[in-house]
This record gives sequence, structure tokens and C-alpha cells, in this order.
Amino acid sequence: MPLKKKPVPVPWEINDGDDNYLKEPWILKKGKEFITIETDNDNRGNFYLQKDDEKRLSLSALQAKLTYHQLLDFGYKLQKPKRKKTKTSESSDKFI
Repeated sequence: MPLKKKPVPVPWEINDGDDNYLKEPWILKKGKEFITIETDNDNRGNFYLQKDDEKRLSLSALQAKLTYHQLLDFGYKLQKPKRKKTKTSESSDKFI
């Protein structure tokens, strides 16, 4: 009996207002290896996939989606963007 996993949405299908929204390029990382996925602006609906500094591959939307899920199965994790530190104004804390 196969295990039923909840399908993980691909990052390019998540809308801007959702909690898990990430801007492109989407980077999947495993150890020192990383794979970058970007949309192809010249061919609508296609994607570029590049591992480390190797040659970029052009993939259809279905190929990109299947590859994304395979990479997750192989142990790659989607890298979240780093949050910028906000500086607090210390001048308001000082007493004169």
C-alpha cells in the first residue's frame, strides 16, 4: 500500500500574498551543492535549471515541476531568503 504524501507546491505556483511566497531565483541546497531554478523570460512557461556553475538547462513547466520534486526527494532543501536586520534608533533611548 503506497504512502500518501501531501503534495508540496512548487515555489513558482505560489502567489505573492501567500506565506510561503519566495521571489526567484529559487535555490535548492544540499551540502555544498546548489541548484538554481529561474523562469525563462524568452520562452513563456519554460524554466532554466543550473547546478553550481555548470551549463544551464532549459526545461518545460512539467519537467521543472517533476525535477523540483525529485530534488526534494534526494534531500535538497529550498533555501529561504535571509532576513535583513533592522536597526533600532538608540537616540530615543538616551536621556538628556
